[in-house]
Amino acid sequence: MRLGFALSFGIILLSACAPSQAAPQPEDLQPDPVFTPSPTLTVPPPTATYAPSPLDDAANTVYYFAPDVCNAKWVNNGQDIPCPGIQGQTSSGYVDLLTNVELKLPYKANALLTLPSQDGVYLDIFGAFPPRTIEFADFFRAQLYCMPDTQCDVIFSLGYYDGSGKFNEPFPKWPYNYTEVPRLVNFPLDSLAGQTVQLVLIVRDNGDPANDFAVWVEPRIFRHPAIFTPTP
Repeated sequence: MRLGFALSFGIILLSACAPSQAAPQPEDLQPDPVFTPSPTLTVPPPTATYAPSPLDDAANTVYYFAPDVCNAKWVNNGQDIPCPGIQGQTSSGYVDLLTNVELKLPYKANALLTLPSQDGVYLDIFGAFPPRTIEFADFFRAQLYCMPDTQCDVIFSLGYYDGSGKFNEPFPKWPYNYTEVPRLVNFPLDSLAGQTVQLVLIVRDNGDPANDFAVWVEPRIFRHPAIFTPTP
């Protein structure tokens, strides 16, 4: 018994003296490395630049049609047309003001969108603007265009109501379709000099009103500074 006890006691002593494998302490633990990407510089897109409008001559413009669009009376050849038009309701025609818009032109502009009657019964679209007196050096100026991504094929025209209320359309007509470059019109109004008239913007379909989203870009009356009223 003494021998067995001594052996057992010796084993215990040896075990106590043997080096132990200490558990790692928290301060010894190292986290896995974390990858932090370097920030990437994002180059902002360039600021869009626009060319000056070919109609941009405010000093010599005496009347802008666009601000008066809903002071004009809009009709087809038998019905009144609301202004601005009601979205989705185009059967009688449609009119709206496009303010400082991009029209796939090299400049921004104010424009009038005019769609002739679509129902096949009533035709065209006419906008009679408030009366004004025309002077000898006055020109009607506008750029004729189609709304982008539409296949319009129309005839633009200019008419007027005289002082007695009679409608006249003596001026040239300007056919235009979506395949053409924008058309600049600079038409003299000297034949009306001294008269107070209501000018009428007119768009007629060219046989088919579908997709005829015709646009008058910056329509105005321009008073030419180099033309003088002749002395009577």
